[in-house]
Amino acid sequence: MTGGGGEASAAGLPAGGPGVPASRRAALTLLVLQRSRPLTGPVAGLAVAVLLILLLQGNGFTSTLILDMLVYAIAAMSLDFLGGYAGLISLGQAGFLGVGAYGVAIAEAHFYSPWAAVGIGLGVVLALGLVLGIVAVRVKGISFVIITLAMGQVLWGLAYQWVGLSEGDNGISVSVLPSIGPLDLNNGLTLRMTVLAVFAVVALLLVTFTRSPFGLSLRGLRSNEARLAALGYRTGLHRYVAWVIAVFFTGVAGVLYVFVNQLISPTTMDFSANGLFVMMVVLGGLGSIWGPALGAVVIVLFQQELSIYVSRWQTLMGLTLIAVVLLSPGGFWGLVRAIGRRRDAVITRLQGGPGDGRAAAGRRPAGSAPPPAGESADGAGPADGAGPADGAGPADGAGPAGEAGLDGSPLASGAGQPGTEEGRAP
Repeated sequence: MTGGGGEASAAGLPAGGPGVPASRRAALTLLVLQRSRPLTGPVAGLAVAVLLILLLQGNGFTSTLILDMLVYAIAAMSLDFLGGYAGLISLGQAGFLGVGAYGVAIAEAHFYSPWAAVGIGLGVVLALGLVLGIVAVRVKGISFVIITLAMGQVLWGLAYQWVGLSEGDNGISVSVLPSIGPLDLNNGLTLRMTVLAVFAVVALLLVTFTRSPFGLSLRGLRSNEARLAALGYRTGLHRYVAWVIAVFFTGVAGVLYVFVNQLISPTTMDFSANGLFVMMVVLGGLGSIWGPALGAVVIVLFQQELSIYVSRWQTLMGLTLIAVVLLSPGGFWGLVRAIGRRRDAVITRLQGGPGDGRAAAGRRPAGSAPPPAGESADGAGPADGAGPADGAGPADGAGPAGEAGLDGSPLASGAGQPGTEEGRAP
């Protein structure tokens, strides 16, 4: 009966052993999951790009909504690059967005050409980031938050009170957009496609930065700066470069903002705007680049869509933020990552991963006799760690396999065992 039971169990196993999927359906599922694994990201990105292109073909409220989402997404991703990877949360990014927008508007108001105005706006943002970064990156933590908040408020105050330059509350309008050959941003469709293209380029650049050695060093800087400094990294320079990159791309978002809205005013730079950028990052997921883009979508929908139907939309937005922080600390992108981890776990289980392989190796067919002492469950020879390693003698402090504890470690009482002080020959 025992032999018959063992033969029946052995016959029931797949030919490839216990780690092979038990059915054709499982094998097909495994194949599909393995093939789709490297294609999930590119296919999803392509699908989103096609959807955005189709939605931006029109000239109505939907396309305007999407343009605002793309512009704010660039600023939010820049803040995430600084905070999620370098560990520097800034409350002054709205000020740099306003500087980029004001640079273009003021230059055009002083009769510079549109392309020259774009260069002036980006140049002013870059210069300001280079100068202010010398001060900002000298501190970390809450001190950095306070300094960037102060910088943002100074920039907002200048935009609000320097009426001769910024026109104060009235703001500055931009009526002529850049054009060169067939690329005429005064055409609505061309402007919308340009904003989408700039968003894609900025997103890919930021992703490339985070996956580069520089991005990996930023992660190490965030987790253990002292150790990184001990290894010879110039941590201050890394923070400074990350700051400049984030400020510059926020300025790019500012240039697109004034092109889309054709007006820039101090309200774009006030404290609440900085808070919205932080909310976008937290909702989307800190340290994910793509997550803040999802956060920008949610915040813009609350501001410009839900506010039409619900008078207390700010309360709903706050409750949503609280729920995400409590239930999904990784934000919306954390949920996407969880789906990916679930898929990887299914693949590992279908493949018969390390945990499943050990469990399968330890199982015996029903009714079969236990293996002899010192022999593995499959009868192939001595069990791992049960005998001498390469003839060198007993494993360090291990003793016989039968005397190990439940966790595989030696028993506390080691008297008389090889490898212990009591059992070692003089």
